[in-house]
Amino acid sequence: MPSPQERTENEVLLLCVSSEFAPQQQDRLRALVTGNLDWDYFYNLARRHSLVPLVFSQLNQSVKESVPPAALQRFRKAYQENAARNVIFADELTSLIKALDEAEVETIVFKGPALAVAAYGDLALRRFVDLDVMVRRADVTRAIEVLSARGYAFARPLDPEQQAILLRTQHNLQFTRGRLIVELHWQVAAELFAASVTAEELWKNLDTVLVNKTEVKTFATEDLLFSLCVHGSRHLWQRLAWICDIDRIIATQTNIDWPRLIERAREAKAERMFLLGPALAANLLGTPVPDTVAETITRDSKIDSIVTEIRARIFDGTEQVPAGLGTIFRYNYRIRSDWRSRLRYCRHMLEPTDSDVESIRLSRPLHFVYYLLRPFRLLKN
Repeated sequence: MPSPQERTENEVLLLCVSSEFAPQQQDRLRALVTGNLDWDYFYNLARRHSLVPLVFSQLNQSVKESVPPAALQRFRKAYQENAARNVIFADELTSLIKALDEAEVETIVFKGPALAVAAYGDLALRRFVDLDVMVRRADVTRAIEVLSARGYAFARPLDPEQQAILLRTQHNLQFTRGRLIVELHWQVAAELFAASVTAEELWKNLDTVLVNKTEVKTFATEDLLFSLCVHGSRHLWQRLAWICDIDRIIATQTNIDWPRLIERAREAKAERMFLLGPALAANLLGTPVPDTVAETITRDSKIDSIVTEIRARIFDGTEQVPAGLGTIFRYNYRIRSDWRSRLRYCRHMLEPTDSDVESIRLSRPLHFVYYLLRPFRLLKN
């Protein structure tokens, strides 16, 4: 029995989701799917990485005659369910944006339906479980009022003082209404995690995308790519779908200002964090990156080993095992190349989160206790 990292299903998954799909890749995929493939394992691997819709699309378009009918139908059913669900989410998104606009709250749509359309050209090809909407920090209170009027509630019960703590220490708040989830952002990531993507920079240069024939504002290409690299790093790149997003943006956007991006990352001491996205896409999916970018990646002696570790975690089985505290700290230490940014990350880890403030209600004079309790909660988890 091969180890999880050596299984044939891993190669099949990569072939199915890469934007680079030349005739030789199609021939290789057909040879593999007609072989001794464990279709249950393959389906669960694709599901773990939120890639079932993209996998079905490739199988159905390229090699459906070679796929066992029952296996193809299993993927088709999940694809159709995701497509229907995405329509509901997209309808809610455009309705919410309209309501926020009427309340004079300007918005940016991040990930979700906007990314599905911009990067994949098809709302049905990307799986997402929530709607990410960014507003200015000064508009958060009004945005919460709009969400409340639409029947949304905080995912965790928070009083006004607890909300104030999270507005200061975090970058978003989560709301739910039935199965709908909205993440209200005022930043892409906490400033202590990645100072390279500030809200002020994002608002200066926006693009638009059509979602349900409605024009919504979203990040400019360079800001989107940078923000997705930060998002992937926040989550240790544990999901292959996030690397597919990087692959699709690089493959479909020909006007990326790479020198500007690299210089911006270098100035913010976040160069390695940014370069990991293109490096992973090139390593796993064969994404073509400009020679200057490839050379910059090669010059960083740490990136190759980090990519190897991430790849091993991606293919360690069909069930994702949460990373332990030691793994998280080691990864975040390695993706930062100077002591100042590492110390900022340590401060970020000690900032209270929504689960911290929900666990115990403290009056304003005692808010400092959240910071004292945070290390013990980290060790407990």
